[in-house]
Amino acid sequence: MMRHGDLSGRVTWSGLAAVIALSAVAGWAAGVEGAAGVAGGGAVALLNFRWLARSVANAAALVRDGGSGGAALRGAWLRHLSTVGALGLLLGSGWTHPLGVIVGLSVLPPILVAQGLRAAREAD
Repeated sequence: MMRHGDLSGRVTWSGLAAVIALSAVAGWAAGVEGAAGVAGGGAVALLNFRWLARSVANAAALVRDGGSGGAALRGAWLRHLSTVGALGLLLGSGWTHPLGVIVGLSVLPPILVAQGLRAAREAD
């Protein structure tokens, strides 16, 4: 059985590799602003994912120990506020290209699906 840390670690490292590669391509195609946008959007997506994975793991541990999982998720508003704030800084700073930010944010979903499918295949 795969633990949550294994999956989140795989997603993080795979995502980081993809963000670095895409940032290099964006730097070549769109300059520093494109590379910064991809790197910034990717960082926001991966950090948000890690925070969410940790919160869910803590909630699951509380439920397993007989407590209420809601206590671990009460700080979700802080995660949302931090994510929106980081994206606002990225887009409002003028140092990043908005399409680069979107590309960076878009790295997480396919990697999460691919790693989830890999984990399911390994569990069989």
